Amino acid sequence: MSSTDNSSASPPDSPLRLPVLLAVLVVGAAVIFAQLGKFPLFNPDEALYAEPAREMLEIKEYITTYLNYVVRFTKPPLVIWAMALSMNLFGVNEFAARFFGAATGVALIGVTYLFASRYISTTAAFLAGFSLIMAPLYLGTAREAITDMPLAFFMATAQLAFFHAFFQKRKVYALLGFAMVGLSIMTKGPVGMVLPLGILFAFHLLRGDLKEAWKAYSPVLGLILTAVIAVPWFAVEIYVTKGAYFQEFIMRENFQRFTAVVDAHKQPVWYHLAAMVVGFMPFSVFLPGLVKDYLTRLTRALKTPRESIIERYRHLASDLRNLGAAESLMVYSALWAFITLAFYSASVSKLLPYTLPAFPALALLVSHYIDRQIKRERFLPLALPLVALVALYGGVGLVAPQLTGRLRDCPAELPPLVIGFAGFGAGVTFLSILALRLKKMRLGMCFFAAGTTLGLAYYAVRILPVVSAKWEGGLPELSAFAGQSSLPIIVYDMRKPGVPFYARRQVENINNHDVFLVRLGQLEKAYVLTRTKRLEALSSIAGLKPVGSQGSFTLLLWGQVKESQPVNK
Repeated sequence: MSSTDNSSASPPDSPLRLPVLLAVLVVGAAVIFAQLGKFPLFNPDEALYAEPAREMLEIKEYITTYLNYVVRFTKPPLVIWAMALSMNLFGVNEFAARFFGAATGVALIGVTYLFASRYISTTAAFLAGFSLIMAPLYLGTAREAITDMPLAFFMATAQLAFFHAFFQKRKVYALLGFAMVGLSIMTKGPVGMVLPLGILFAFHLLRGDLKEAWKAYSPVLGLILTAVIAVPWFAVEIYVTKGAYFQEFIMRENFQRFTAVVDAHKQPVWYHLAAMVVGFMPFSVFLPGLVKDYLTRLTRALKTPRESIIERYRHLASDLRNLGAAESLMVYSALWAFITLAFYSASVSKLLPYTLPAFPALALLVSHYIDRQIKRERFLPLALPLVALVALYGGVGLVAPQLTGRLRDCPAELPPLVIGFAGFGAGVTFLSILALRLKKMRLGMCFFAAGTTLGLAYYAVRILPVVSAKWEGGLPELSAFAGQSSLPIIVYDMRKPGVPFYARRQVENINNHDVFLVRLGQLEKAYVLTRTKRLEALSSIAGLKPVGSQGSFTLLLWGQVKESQPVNK
């Protein structure tokens, strides 16, 4: 793994660097922000953050967060603060709730591009930026009102700032990294510090230059900065809640979530590997070739017979220290991706977006690998993954009806849209292979990235409203109608924390049928909101009559009240 290039200088600056950056950001913003506020909040995830932000503005409590007007000890409030600010600017709506996550998604694309252009090339930066825009897990998360995209932005920016500080000997970037760590902690807790600093430690331990790293980063000053950002709110919150926040968040949401099943989020150990590979499609088709390439180089570097483990480590560390900045960045990115994957795979409780902070590392690794093949004009390492992708698109098109049929309440319009996207993607990929065959390497790969993104944008803005209408359609209207009255609102047998967001007031959530009957007996009049498929089970309850149905939901009235009725749709 040794290299004769020991400089940290950037590649020759291209006059296209900034225009291409602008183009990537415009495309990224267009895809991520397209129809961002045109469909209801997805329950439960988005409502778990949007509703606390709305209540924060209403009750003017900015320290402790509330959900359905009850204290919620799950996450630090940075993202909820940002959502509340957006709602103050844009109004209480879905666009405002999703704005901060979408903005950080676009910003991270820009940061990744700048880093790739600084240490690799403009072509690699273009591909790195588009690999994030195209990645379904990245795109989907950026369009949601949840904490995972802001966390990915803060953590990834911290990783890149630390690397830049060390190789450019600029301590101001180290301080930027520690500031990002503080913001990460304020987004999702201790993991925002454990992972970035753990990856940084592993990198310098592998290089054998921990003393030099200590001097470069000034960690004492940096950690003071992190503490200034993160500690005050935690201290105040633990004090005002008399220690309840420490027990509920620090212990349950962090320690217990890592070591035990929390909120039924248990998944197999390979779950995050599958999520990372599928979530980074289509550029993840290049990962096998990349891994093979680096494993071959690592095996060659470690092939030193008759040496002890310590001596092999010293030789490896020396080789790593002699690498140029670009190759060092690849080692750093590989550790970043691997440690993130291993950390969350070891956790018992797992959710899809957990490994998202590693996606910029994947983007840098894959774009660097492709850039090398382009410069060497190697056809097969680029074409074979694309051939496999064409076959994959064909398989998806064939089995789309069966795959989508397994989704909960799958809309009938979804399979044709999936088949259409698979056909479009296969066509773009095939044309890219032809360009590669004609020795138009750079054109072929850039066309693959831009063309697939165009298809993704076209089909995404058609698929999302269809899925939203099936899963959430009608819920905002029925909730808002019930919220206009002073009657109690009961949400029966469904987890929909978005109901108070649209009703603009507190609701009662009841899932047990016997408890539901007892509660009705205590009320003279009330609205009941439930799924339409529950009507048959409720039809025997005298005094409970449907008021209106929209989408998959029905609003019922308990008791005799003269109210205007919403129009059935």
